[in-house]
Amino acid sequence: MLAYLKKLALDKFLRSVFVLAGGTLASQLIILVTLPVITRLYSPTEYGTYSMYLSIIGILLMLVSFSYENAITLPEDDKTAFSVIRLSLSICVGVSLASGIGIYILREPLGSWLHESYLPHYYFFFIISLFGAGFYQILNYWSIRKKYFKQLSRTKYTQSLSQVSAQMGLSLMHWGPLGLILGDIAGRFGGLIPQWRLWRRDARRHEEKPGWADLKETAYRYRRFPLLSTASNMLNGLGLYLPTVLFASFYGPQVAGWFALGQRILGSPMTLIMSSVKSVYLADSSEYMVKDPGKLYPLFRKTVLHMFIMGLAMVLLFVFVAPYAFSYLFGNEWRESGEFIRILSLMYLSQFVANSVGTTIDVMERQDLHLYREIVRTILVLGALLAACYTHQSAETALWLYSAASTLGYVLHLGLSWWSVRKYRQTESAELPASTAERG
Repeated sequence: MLAYLKKLALDKFLRSVFVLAGGTLASQLIILVTLPVITRLYSPTEYGTYSMYLSIIGILLMLVSFSYENAITLPEDDKTAFSVIRLSLSICVGVSLASGIGIYILREPLGSWLHESYLPHYYFFFIISLFGAGFYQILNYWSIRKKYFKQLSRTKYTQSLSQVSAQMGLSLMHWGPLGLILGDIAGRFGGLIPQWRLWRRDARRHEEKPGWADLKETAYRYRRFPLLSTASNMLNGLGLYLPTVLFASFYGPQVAGWFALGQRILGSPMTLIMSSVKSVYLADSSEYMVKDPGKLYPLFRKTVLHMFIMGLAMVLLFVFVAPYAFSYLFGNEWRESGEFIRILSLMYLSQFVANSVGTTIDVMERQDLHLYREIVRTILVLGALLAACYTHQSAETALWLYSAASTLGYVLHLGLSWWSVRKYRQTESAELPASTAERG
């Protein structure tokens, strides 16, 4: 046992994960410690409206740079990577402005469909949120490429500190969900500013700045990302974020608020830990793809095993304590959110494992598999919710159907990631006899 723990301590991959996970843990502790205050300052209905805002941002974020940011870790030289970043940032500005204008034009029908007449009137805040979230998302890939895991870790808790302090302070203004939205914007920029400074420091070291010709060449070289990944990422965003909007539309903002709090308590910590693993996995797998492809399959297998064990422990803990803890911590009006966690537990476990190695398909440049996966998963998830609505099922039944459909989607997700990397299993096996012969 001691030998195994020592081996884990020396594992470079796990050390990098722990660095990122440390920042994630700190950020989640900040969120969890302040949530009992937030849920008493804002009602489930206000929290539901806020969750709809975040869901719309999450969907639009999938378009924010036409998926070019996924290519930042792939070039062998930094000059090409800088071209990808500048291309991605330019697209982000355009998409953010276009999204805000689109929401402004469609504000009346959107308000009617969402049963929140004033939410689309926050179109200016949608622009600011997309701008901050998009830039942060793009620059994260530069930090992953350069393996700035400590710096990236710090942005996790600066985001949380900025967000919760602003949300609690703005509650004094009695602005309802607008206080939550403005606090979220403060959090996004609290994480973006350190990332921006880090990237600009590296950019100043390079005398040559990519011109329009470089950007055009880069856009063509990685054209498979916008052509295939943008569609699949958009479908992924719909599968992840549209359910919150649909729950609000079909069953009211209060149900959406319960659903959103459950995601925040269990889904967000698991997602952020998974994101830490995913970032390190992406950095290592991109490097192995260029230098030593035989290490890809062992990395995939090890990551899946570790994530399953960790995720199972987290899910079991929440299944047993969630309903009782929610009533005590957040008030009786939030107890239903704890019951929601129980229903969604298997979905969260499958998401935790599948998404940790989800970038395998991007590293292999098999965006076609990514697209097929998201088409099937989106049909399953949205089909389940629409079927529940049009057969007049209860919110709880709709949640069961959503959980089952999502779990099937994530199993497919994991299976296709394995399918794309399976050929390197043969490479690994082929190297074993040679290694044995050398030891002999």
